[in-house]
Amino acid sequence: MSLTKLLVKKALDPNYLNLILFPTERCNFRCIYCYENYQMGGMTSEIVASIKKLISVRVPDLKKLEISWFGGEPLLKKDIIREISCHIIDLTQECSDLKYGANITTNGYFLDTITFQELVSLGINTYQISLDGDYEVHNQTRKRADGKGTFNTIWRNLLAIRDTDYPAHIILRVHFSPDTWTQLSPLIEMINTELIDDGRFYVYFKSISRLGGENDENLSIFSDQDEGKVIQILQEQVKNSQQLETVDINQYICYASKGNSLAIRANGDIIKCTVALDSPKNKIGHLNLDGTVEIERELFLPWLKGLEIGDQKIMACPWYNYVKNS
Repeated sequence: MSLTKLLVKKALDPNYLNLILFPTERCNFRCIYCYENYQMGGMTSEIVASIKKLISVRVPDLKKLEISWFGGEPLLKKDIIREISCHIIDLTQECSDLKYGANITTNGYFLDTITFQELVSLGINTYQISLDGDYEVHNQTRKRADGKGTFNTIWRNLLAIRDTDYPAHIILRVHFSPDTWTQLSPLIEMINTELIDDGRFYVYFKSISRLGGENDENLSIFSDQDEGKVIQILQEQVKNSQQLETVDINQYICYASKGNSLAIRANGDIIKCTVALDSPKNKIGHLNLDGTVEIERELFLPWLKGLEIGDQKIMACPWYNYVKNS
């Protein structure tokens, strides 16, 4: 079986479930390229209870459960993360064959060592934290909601995490644009000096994109071809190539293309893509209070088009092909 066929098989495996959970859609940051509107608050206790019921029903049939915490800023609702994670851990005691893993996309502002230690104990072992440059560059694009800078707090948290021995896979997602990529050397040097020798930290370079935010028309972006060239230049500055996080686009299947991956928004809406939040094509169903889900087949199946026809480009980004360009 070819690698692509194996990946497609895994993307449809009924024994695997990936739930992307939005404990809140509010955020303490206002990044200039963000596409979210921050209007939806946190999950209610009823939605949290429904998610726990859904997981309880599905777990006996699963071999692997993966939870992805997203937002907004998920650490604004640590209590929800704690409650659902503890429920899952209790279930793993009853289902010894179940493999459980979790990851979180966070801006890193609230990721102090106490929080980090608790999250690791809850099975959250992969972290993605964005940086846009050193102090001067980052604070121009990733500001707090009150306009103040965020770099120093994030960097202080990263150094404190480095000084712990808790196991984790920490991805530093370094954003760049045509305006900023030549200014990343100071940040890369800081990473080389302070973090890269710790085997838990990895560097992933990604150019910013126009994803539907209110500031899209003011964003300067790269073409796909130019982005690849710049990434190669930046990667060469990282002193340990083993600590580079890379994606082989020819073997990549986006979570939104997978039949066994669902995202649950803070209000219980079920979607496929974490970018096209307000697109009617993205809302494919709803989570009921009893933990059952209602999925509209005619809205769900188009997201699997890439798997159906074997189109690698669509599998890599169904949003671009189904929502943005249709």
